[in-house]
Amino acid sequence: MKSFIKMSCVICALSLFSLAWAQDRGVYRVPRQAREALMQMQATVRHGSLGGDFVAELTPQQAESLRQSGFGIEMLFASTKAEDAALRSQDGFDEFHSYDQMRSSFISYAASHPNIAQYVILGHSVQNRELFALKISDNPLVEENEPELAFWGNIHGNEYAGGELPYMYALYLCDNYGIIPAVTQYVNNNEIWCIPLINPDGRVLGQRDNVNGIDLNRDFGYEWYGQGSSPSPFSQIETRTVLEFCLQHNITLSTTFHCSGDVVFYPWGYAPQNVPDLGIINRLVSRYASVAAYAFGNSWEDYETHGELLDDLYGRQGGICLTVEVSNSSTNINQTYSRNQSGMNLFCNLAGEGLHGVVTDAQTGDPLWAAVWIAGDPIPAYTDPEVGDLHRLVTPGTYNLTVWANGYIPQTINGVTVAVGSPGQFQASLQPGGSESAFMVTSVNQRDPNNAHANVTYPSYALGAPDGKPCSLGASGFIVLDMGLGHEIVNGAGNDFTVTEAIFPRDPNPESYRVYAGDAYTQNALIGTATGTASFDLGSAGVTSTRYLKILDNSGASPNLPYAGMDLDGITVLNSDALAILEPSGPAPVPSEIGLSVFPNPFNPTTTFSFELRAASFVTLEVFDVNGRTVGAHGMRPIVGGVGSQGARHAPLQETWYPAGSHEITFDGSGLPSGVYLYRLTAGENIANGKMVLMK
Repeated sequence: MKSFIKMSCVICALSLFSLAWAQDRGVYRVPRQAREALMQMQATVRHGSLGGDFVAELTPQQAESLRQSGFGIEMLFASTKAEDAALRSQDGFDEFHSYDQMRSSFISYAASHPNIAQYVILGHSVQNRELFALKISDNPLVEENEPELAFWGNIHGNEYAGGELPYMYALYLCDNYGIIPAVTQYVNNNEIWCIPLINPDGRVLGQRDNVNGIDLNRDFGYEWYGQGSSPSPFSQIETRTVLEFCLQHNITLSTTFHCSGDVVFYPWGYAPQNVPDLGIINRLVSRYASVAAYAFGNSWEDYETHGELLDDLYGRQGGICLTVEVSNSSTNINQTYSRNQSGMNLFCNLAGEGLHGVVTDAQTGDPLWAAVWIAGDPIPAYTDPEVGDLHRLVTPGTYNLTVWANGYIPQTINGVTVAVGSPGQFQASLQPGGSESAFMVTSVNQRDPNNAHANVTYPSYALGAPDGKPCSLGASGFIVLDMGLGHEIVNGAGNDFTVTEAIFPRDPNPESYRVYAGDAYTQNALIGTATGTASFDLGSAGVTSTRYLKILDNSGASPNLPYAGMDLDGITVLNSDALAILEPSGPAPVPSEIGLSVFPNPFNPTTTFSFELRAASFVTLEVFDVNGRTVGAHGMRPIVGGVGSQGARHAPLQETWYPAGSHEITFDGSGLPSGVYLYRLTAGENIANGKMVLMK
């Protein structure tokens, strides 16, 4: 059973004005021609219209503004409370299960089906209700190498049918395991998470938003923009719970159920551009829509939304998520469930296709939390942190993969073939010795205030070692980057990390930005400001360590350009928790006796060691990879027949005599792979140790 990554969690307090605003909204029918006006006023617009009029929640001021602009709007309900009262008065409303009924039923089913079901508390809501799930698998207490699926419901509390579907599906799987062969196969081959109530407070109170008046499906981090009264990415405890769940589970495929409308949406929600994985996503959405007898379409085409789970799971972790809009009628719930049971069965059947592999440490055999990139696809997927397995749906074809984890040398695997009914299998064993860089995007806003949709870069371009392909942050946009668990940047000697800005012909001028440190949700410790590539010291801001960095554009550039704002190429970590244990052994450095500096650092392919000797002495300079193997030295000669750049062996030669004064030694890393290297310069009885980063 997994233990969740615990992140510091300070919930934002909302003003009374915000609460009043959230509670004083009418429900209106608004013509589609008002789309841009609705966007500018940050109105809450519900998905599901698919080309027809919008249904929007408007304050009196917003409604009047639309009327004054000439849009004919129709009030459907004077308030969202009136709408909920109408829903609750419909015949058969008691067919919907309450929070307490769902919770008790899941606990009971876990007790009566212990061989396939486990009741899991993912976290708690603002009012301390459980965000619970039923995990269904043939070995529910053991984390296995198998695809993981999630069926999410009630992220909007008053979309009652949306919570019923994952709830009813969980009972169906348990009741029919060992009876219906297909169900038995679904459970044996997958890890299935049925999560009916992401917003339990909203469900109990009969409101769309959580108890703080925040639309949770505008509060996720990927291309967040402050819609739905969200003050910041992952501002609410419920969305933070979902994030922490996703960090521990490599969700392959999922649906998030909403109301109303019989339609299936696929990402993106924030922009009109096609997703990189359009082929497989089109195949999935069309097949789901076919078996459920629904229409389907692109989420942005219905209405532009930012901070949705739909985009967040795919853009941040490579998991495919669809939004399914269903009828909110209690009298039709059994029919609605039947249609979507076919879709969920389809997903359980398809999850075994595509790419499947395991990533481990080549020396220990331990599983690794790693990023797996498909050549030509800018969206990475991530392995399960506990087992190291990855399952990613792709269309049939042959794929070249790059597998990378912080502190490890990337590995390329070519020619993995996927056919219909025959998944592509791969195994990656990574060698320690790679550089430390940003590992995952936590939240991002490539700010585009004019809705130009001109930015041609992806947030994931900021991950890994700098490669000349940047993430352009947009006008006053930002990105929050996660270095990964156990790879926190720490305050050490000198600078602790380097921010690299790409400079290229289409955007040749360095741009200004600010760097902040903090946790996943709040980054308010200003580390420094800079223009272009620069290195930073955590200690200058009184920060001892950080796992997360926020880069905020401060360029004042036009937002309408393909490379708008600061062009972030990558973060290079110079001092981290992972590197701290790799320091060369021996006496502590005495810089006052040697006066050593290394510049440039990072370097490619050469760097210069400059040192000052107070007195003449013998000097040796040794360079090691992170496994302690000598890869270069001054005062040594290579052994003929060594293993070259993957770990050359060297034989000692006599030490070199240097007179007192200033000296330089040039180190050439042309034959070495990119990564972190350790050096030790010995001058008589004085030793200076340190780290340097080779970035090619």
